[in-house]
Parts: sequence; structure tokens; C-alpha cells
Amino acid sequence: MTEIINKVKNIRWQHLVFIMLIAMVAVGTDGCKTTGKLSKKERKAQIEYAKKQLQPIIDGTSTLSLDEQGRLISELTNKNYNDPTLNSMLLQASQKVKKAYADQEKAKAQKVDVARAALYDLLLNKDNKTADELAAALSAIKAQNLSDDEITELIGRVEKKIQEMRANGSGANLPVKTQLENAFNTIVNSAKTGNLSMADNTINNTLQLFSADNAPVLVIISREGSMVDYDKPTTIRKYLEFLKDRKTNLNAIDAIMVDSNGKIKELDLIKK
Repeated sequence: MTEIINKVKNIRWQHLVFIMLIAMVAVGTDGCKTTGKLSKKERKAQIEYAKKQLQPIIDGTSTLSLDEQGRLISELTNKNYNDPTLNSMLLQASQKVKKAYADQEKAKAQKVDVARAALYDLLLNKDNKTADELAAALSAIKAQNLSDDEITELIGRVEKKIQEMRANGSGANLPVKTQLENAFNTIVNSAKTGNLSMADNTINNTLQLFSADNAPVLVIISREGSMVDYDKPTTIRKYLEFLKDRKTNLNAIDAIMVDSNGKIKELDLIKK
């Protein structure tokens, strides 16, 4: 009986060892495949396929996104085929993708610049648009989805302006040019009637539109084509005081320059 049991044990042990050997061979085979040990035929086929994948990227005809192109190049590079032609193509493809990313960023930067200028125009409302017209122009800008912090902040400011216009009626939030013209006339008329307190209040309120009390004011005496003659430069505070003292307004607004906060940083006037 003992002899029979020993034979069974030996058979089971031999069977177990056989199974383990088969498993080790299987694992070893898979290991060879993952370490890149290919036959010459397999290696050549993979290299040719890699070249076919890279050629559309180099030609600029690939239907893959830039991110997908970048991942493909990275994957092929990591396989380290060490083929001179393929290596050259990998370099060309990398340069192509790099340039495409740069062009993409440049195009976005240009869109951001255009949108920024348009948003400042909406804030100033130089064209005296209605709230609905401002909202329509703003929607076109928002549809671009520029994902820029400054643009997002400006959009918020325009939205607030539109809300205020709708809440206060069409007469509120006049364009900056109109506000300045009204202020100039109020200062002159108040000074003429001897209401200096109103003139001073108007001066102080008008200064809030400017980046600083010493923001430059340039008065154009004459202009012929690109040739422009200016009077002696002054500041906005001095000019407003000048209007109060002279009790007359002989200049019209020619141009308004604003800073990044939407405040007037320079005012150009022209003789009427």
C-alpha cells in the first residue's frame, strides 16, 4: 500500500512540474515579443508601416489631431528601430508638428488681440450701440471660446455694462466720447452762468474717466495727410480748468486712447 501511494505522489509531482515548465515557456515566449526581438522580416515590415504613418504628417495631410500626431511620433521613437531613413522622417515629422503648434498659438494670439480691441470698443461704446447691439457683438466674441483670462475679464465687464444699460434705460452709459463732450459743454456753460461749484464737480467727475489727472491732452492745430501740427501739450486736469477759465470750447474730440483697465490714457483734440 505504501508503495502505491508513493507512486501516485511521484506521478502528481511530475505532472505539476510539467505544467510549470509549459507555463515558463509561455511566459518566456511573451517576454521575447515584448522586448522587441523581431525577425528581420517583421522588423522591416514594421519600419515600412511606420514610414507610411509618418509621411502624411510630414506632408501636412494627416487627419490626426496635433496631439495624436505627437503621440504617434513619440511611440515610434521609443521603439528605437535605428533605421536612418525612419530616424530622418521622425525628425521631419517632429519639426512639422512643432511648427503647427507654433502657428496655432500665433493664430490664437492674433484672435485674442482682435477680440481685446473689440471688447474695449464695446466698453467705450463709441458707436452709441444699444444694449441689444452690444449683446450681439459680445456673443460673436464669446463664440470664439478663446480661453484667455484677460478676454474673460473683459467679457464680464461688457456683460455688466449691458445689464446696467438695460436696468437704467437707453439714456444711461453713454459712449465715452459723448460723456466727454457733454462734460466740456457743462463746464463751459456752468462757468458762463457763474455756477463754479457745478463746473468743479463736473471736472472731478470727468477726471474719473482718465487713468490719471496728468493724462496727456494733445490739440491738433492742422493736419494735411500724414503731416500733423500740435499745440503745446497739456494734461486733462489743466485742460478742464482751461475750459472753466475761458468759458468756451473751441476743440472737438479727435481720438481717445485707453489703457488695459479701460481708462483714458491720452486724449487728442482738434481745432473746430
